[in-house]
Order: sequence, then structure tokens, then C-alpha cells
Amino acid sequence: MTKHFLLALLLFSAALSSAQNIATAPTFRAPAQTLPAWQRHPLSLHQHNVLLLKDTSNTMKKLNSMNTFMQWYMIYFPVPFGSYSKETSWLFGLSKYNAFKIRQDAHDTIVQPSSISAFGYYTLNTQYKMVLESNLMLKHNKAIWKTDLIYIYYPLLFYGVGNQTKLEQQRVLNTLNFQFSTFYLFRVWKKWYVGPTFDYYNYKQVELSELSRVFAGDSAAVIHAVGRQSGLGLKISMEGRDNRLNAKRGFFFDASYQFFDKSLGSQYNYDYFQLDARYYFRLTKKIVLASQLRTESKQGDVPVQSLAFLGGDYFMRGSYLGRYRDNVSVIGQTEMRFPLFWIFGGTAFGGLGQVAPDYSKLNMSSFHSNYGVGLRLQVDNAHDINLRFDMGFSGDEALFIMNFSEAF
Repeated sequence: MTKHFLLALLLFSAALSSAQNIATAPTFRAPAQTLPAWQRHPLSLHQHNVLLLKDTSNTMKKLNSMNTFMQWYMIYFPVPFGSYSKETSWLFGLSKYNAFKIRQDAHDTIVQPSSISAFGYYTLNTQYKMVLESNLMLKHNKAIWKTDLIYIYYPLLFYGVGNQTKLEQQRVLNTLNFQFSTFYLFRVWKKWYVGPTFDYYNYKQVELSELSRVFAGDSAAVIHAVGRQSGLGLKISMEGRDNRLNAKRGFFFDASYQFFDKSLGSQYNYDYFQLDARYYFRLTKKIVLASQLRTESKQGDVPVQSLAFLGGDYFMRGSYLGRYRDNVSVIGQTEMRFPLFWIFGGTAFGGLGQVAPDYSKLNMSSFHSNYGVGLRLQVDNAHDINLRFDMGFSGDEALFIMNFSEAF
């Protein structure tokens, strides 16, 4: 720091000395006939401003033309992506996201948007993941239908079970599974919805990689993990956001209870409860503050890969998916969203989270924290959909995320 300061001081002194020499030197002006035309006939301040405005206008026209093409591309074509990690080698994939409104009147501004998204990728280690998700607002906001279809043969980083697992305990858990989740909600009063929810998971393979170290309890936890999980339950939701795909103001509440039971074809019996509350408001005309409180509880015979967890693209960004896992999780996060320039926006976020065997074991001094910043690129002006780039940090990790729409 001292070296940088001395160097800056030296450069400033040199510049000041040069300026003084120039100021005391005799003034020389070439004869008028030798001056170029732009000096003999200087532009007025007004003319300079007009040229500057024209140049800025032309630049914006080019940028807007690029944006029009990008939004057209996003409607009809997928976005390619790639990455590298030691667990997968090189990964190549495609991602597609479309937002739209299901309405009879094209001028209807009350109907909430719907979305369909899909992505898939393949690695040079012959691993793959395919996801199809639909999130539909039906019958003029009178019903919500969401469905996920997922097929995965992909490694997960596994750190064990508990809130105090160490980064050195990291090993690779290979999984092969099919997942189907759906719920259909009916509007019962104003913005409140109620309906059934159903989940089906079928794990064909859950095993530690041959190169992974083995810790006490690993074999028992992992062996008792393959097979079917089938759960049926009830969900209640309040949709009070102005735009459920990218809210600027409003409130969202969602709670559900499911029982996974052999009578439903499940090989595991356990109860699952989740609650998710979010609030959005404008700090200023252009700055939005979003907050979320979420908790999950899974009690009974729960396979290790299905325990409540922290980390990933949506919760505790900055920690790997499943960095901490146990029967209960509690997560709180907040995010400030603001415009930067043109179609670019920025975010700053932070959160706290903890897992435990049950709610009575939660401890105020045992919360993990995360923080980060993000860049937003608007790819759908009609529905205000962003492509998000987040860089999150936690106590012992850093994680870069690219995804469509906001984390919450």
C-alpha cells in the first residue's frame, strides 16, 4: 500500500511540475492560414452537444437492436452453457425458459404470468441431468398448476449429516433417480389457494464414489437410501405478489404437509412439512428489497439424500447444494435489487441458515451465513424475466450461479 501511495505521489508531482512549465512557457499560436479548418472555425458548445446527442442516440439504437435480437433468440432457442469440475470433467448443456400469460383478452393486465423451463446437460464422465418444469396460472388466476419432471445420473458432493460437518469430509455420492412432483391449487378466497400435492422419487442408485473416503456411519446411511418415496399431502398458498416471476412488491405465503407411506407405494415412511414466507417492497422507485423465511421438517424414516438441506442456487447461495443436511432446516435471506444501465441490473444479498435433528435442537449461535452480489440481464421485457449471475460466499466456500428468474 505504501509503495502504491509513493508512486501515486511521484506521478502527481511530475504532472504538477509539467503543468507549471506549460503555464510559464511563452504562448505560441500559428498563423491563421496554417491552422486546420476545425481550429479556424471551431464549433459552438451547442453544436458539440448536438453531435454528442446524435452519437449517443446512434449507440442506443445499436444496443436496442441487439436487445431485440437477444429477446427474439430467447423465445425460440436455448442458451448453451458449460463448466468443468473434477467430479464431472467437462460439462455441456442447454437451457430454455419461456414466460407467457394464459388469457383470452390480450389487453388483460391482471392475469399472472406462467412459465415453462427445461434444461439438460451431459459430462465427459458419462453423467447427465434432464429437467422439465411447468408453472401455470390458469382460469384467470383461479388455479395454479406446477409440475416437475427430473431424470438424473449425476454426482453430488456429500459432507455427512449435521450442522457442523467439515469441508474436509467432502466425498462424492453417485445417484441415479427419477423424480416427479406436482400440485394443483384452487382459489378459495381472494388470493388464497388450496389443493393437493404429490411427490414421487425413485432412486435406483445411491452410493459413494470408489475414490471417496469413508467416515463412520457412511455405509449405513447410504445403503439405506435406494428405492421409492411417494408422498401425498395438502398445500395452502397466498399469491399476493405483483409479478410472481419477478416481484417488486407484495407478499407470498406457502405451506404444505405430506405423508410418505407404504400405502402410497413408498418404501419409506416419514412426514414432511414446509413453510415459505416472502415479502417485497420498494425502498425507492427503482430499488426493491426482498426477504424470505423458509423452513422444512422431515421426521421418520428419511433417506439421507432427501433430508432438509442448505445451499444451492436458491437457498444459502455461496454453499454447495446439500453442504449441510439434517431432519430440520431454517433459512432466512434478504436481497436488494436495483437497476444499473439499460437492460442490466444488480443485486446484493445475504442470509442465515441452520439444520438440526428437530426444532428443539436449533441454536441461535449455530447459524451459518452467506453473502454475495449478482448481475441481472433482462431477457424478456414483456414479463420482466432476467438471466441471473450470482457470486455467493460462505464461511468456507464460494459459488458462482447462472440461472433464469430470481432466487425467490
